[in-house]
Amino acid sequence: MTSLKLRIFLLISAALILPHSVHGHDGWIQVNPIVEKGQPLSIALMHGNHSNEHGSFRLAGKWDAQYTKLLVIDPSGKISDLTNTIVDLGEDPEKTGPKGPKGFHLAQFTPKADGVYIVLARQERSLQQGDGPKLRTMRNARSAFVALGNPKVVEAQKAKGFERTFALNNLLEIVPVSNPFSTTEKGTLILQVLLNGQPAANQSVTVIGQMASAASAQDLKTDSQGRVHVTVGAPDTYLARVKFDEDVRQSSGQSDKNSYEATYVFQAFNRS
Repeated sequence: MTSLKLRIFLLISAALILPHSVHGHDGWIQVNPIVEKGQPLSIALMHGNHSNEHGSFRLAGKWDAQYTKLLVIDPSGKISDLTNTIVDLGEDPEKTGPKGPKGFHLAQFTPKADGVYIVLARQERSLQQGDGPKLRTMRNARSAFVALGNPKVVEAQKAKGFERTFALNNLLEIVPVSNPFSTTEKGTLILQVLLNGQPAANQSVTVIGQMASAASAQDLKTDSQGRVHVTVGAPDTYLARVKFDEDVRQSSGQSDKNSYEATYVFQAFNRS
């Protein structure tokens, strides 16, 4: 494992595997894809997309900040851990009013250098009743932005480093193979699903647009290389998600379960 991978592993492992109720919703990151170097930007942790068979952007709760790590990796590989800076913009679910955790979380980051920044959010939990089977849920959300002195789409299209991967244990991730900053309306973006750094074949990937929502939903199946070709419609923010479970046979004969979830958010731009 490279020093960069080791550092990321140690940081996200701090989100300890603790007993907690398990939710079936998705978590994703939203951030402006093209920003000005030296200026602050907001990174939002969103939670929901559970209605309409995962065919909407409707918020359905919040990430549990107690078990979440938020990292930004700059073009040189330097890691910024923003976990302790996350601000909860929702309401306390214990207060009066409509039930359920409402709102989302926000963090701020200022890029100091030109180039592509990878944003990762990680949440891992374990639930076990007595001596029964153990359920481990592992959520990984990924997005990216490019910081430029001249923040224009035509300049972002020249960006490199968007495809960097982090082959960590128990990590499912969706990674762009083609340049996400070059994706325009009615264009195609190639995404790859990786589990522990290896292609995950024959997995279902759902892609939806934020504005068009269910009307834009498409279900794709990864090929032998774990890849899907996403053809987008109108300029919009798009969310790709994948989720699957695997049984883990223990020496005692008991079968535990690992539940993996990954999301990737990208923007489709107007044609120049």
